Amino acid sequence: MLSASSSLFIRFTNWVTPARVAFIASLLISWIAISTSGSLNRDGMLYVDTARVFLNEGFVAAKETFSLPFLPIVMALFSKLTGFGLETSGYLLNALFLAGACALMTDCAGRKYPEAVWPICLVLLALPGLNHYRDEILREYGCWFFFMLTFWLSLRWSESPRWPMALLAQLALVLSALFRPEALTFFPALIMWQWFTSPKGEKLHRTLMIGGLPVLGLVAFAVLFLTGQLESGNRLVADFNRFNLVGFETKAQALSASLLPYARDQAKSILFFGSISIIPIKFVKQLGIFSVPLLFLFSTQSLRMTLTRWQPFTWAFFAHILVLVVFVLDLQFLAGRYVAVLSLLATPLVGYGLWLLMRRFPRWKHAMILLAGISLASNVVSLNPSKQHFVQAGSWLAQNASESPRVYIESPRAAYYAGWRFATRLGAQDRSLLPERIAQKQYDLAVLEVSRSEPDITPWLSSSGLREIQRFTETNGDAVIIAEPLSGRIQDNASKTGRMREKTGSTE
Repeated sequence: MLSASSSLFIRFTNWVTPARVAFIASLLISWIAISTSGSLNRDGMLYVDTARVFLNEGFVAAKETFSLPFLPIVMALFSKLTGFGLETSGYLLNALFLAGACALMTDCAGRKYPEAVWPICLVLLALPGLNHYRDEILREYGCWFFFMLTFWLSLRWSESPRWPMALLAQLALVLSALFRPEALTFFPALIMWQWFTSPKGEKLHRTLMIGGLPVLGLVAFAVLFLTGQLESGNRLVADFNRFNLVGFETKAQALSASLLPYARDQAKSILFFGSISIIPIKFVKQLGIFSVPLLFLFSTQSLRMTLTRWQPFTWAFFAHILVLVVFVLDLQFLAGRYVAVLSLLATPLVGYGLWLLMRRFPRWKHAMILLAGISLASNVVSLNPSKQHFVQAGSWLAQNASESPRVYIESPRAAYYAGWRFATRLGAQDRSLLPERIAQKQYDLAVLEVSRSEPDITPWLSSSGLREIQRFTETNGDAVIIAEPLSGRIQDNASKTGRMREKTGSTE
């Protein structure tokens, strides 16, 4: 009996690898994040809406709804195959993609930093930059999984270069780009990695094997772009146009007009360095307490040795920084999830730094693990308002109104929970025009999204010819207000015009 138990224990410990722990633990963390989340994110609503359009109307209609419909299509096919709802399919796919990315990074890190693989696994699971978005449906997760698969395949390929493995790695990166096109910038990262690390006699052969086809593809795209053969609405064309400096010049001129006279000549420098400073600020914020082991690593280890050992992620990290620079100069804004790629790529360094800290201060090892656990919990369990007022407003609309052009919708999220088209409600509404249109009897119902920071809207409703009939309020004061014209209440919901049944009162 003892021998059998020992054998079973040995088999179990052999099965429990860091990569498997990362995968299973990531799925569990995602489940906790989703189960404590209040409502679906805006992007997720758009993807569910696009997936529904794909199922009902096909690819062309889905692409018209959203220009990069690959994730919605995968959600739709997964839903059709499994019988799960579209929203559930999106959550499940995203959880699997992120778990796969964590497992692949853990395995890659185990090849580069075998002595620190468990701390790296811990960092991957606890990093704020990755955990903050686990309760959302995003294209990023599919992108992360496939580009991590690219690096995992590339590391295996580098040990024994063969064409099949090289082509698989390139295919994985193309799949990553179907989620987010900027993933294609990792092709130059792979090329630079091989050019600087390959043995002298194999340098050209290896570089062409891993990057020859992508370079040909880039040349073909550039020729089509420069000759105007690509459609102006093409998403890749739009991203390529971000390199156009005309927009930056225009923004610099606008900034110059607002500066003091002696600072106007420096408008371009102020705009440039002010914009790109967003990148390190967001990166450090996403690392949170894990900035400490990263700083400890760079303060105790040779920079050149650290960057060399980190390859190919060194090149990928700097390639993505260039992408972020282009984005922030074009938009003067960066979503945190764009910077999260840097956090993912930096986890081997952060984990290695944590391992060094544990060796340097062994008495504090358990305290470090506890802090990592606190960081994990604080970024996974949501204590923010649940935004149930959108769900409640949507439920009320579904029961009392029908989707119609005569319903003024200022809250796409309420429309989503009513079962109405989300994408068609994304255009910004100008509330100042509503009183005139109410007077012209263009609307029978108005759904208003009111922030807690706005003044009391009741006087405005009265002066605009509207009467509040329902109010759904979040605990933080945000609200969705449903109002009807003072000229007459809307009749029964069964009418073909989609007018609602008479119903007054207030629901908080």
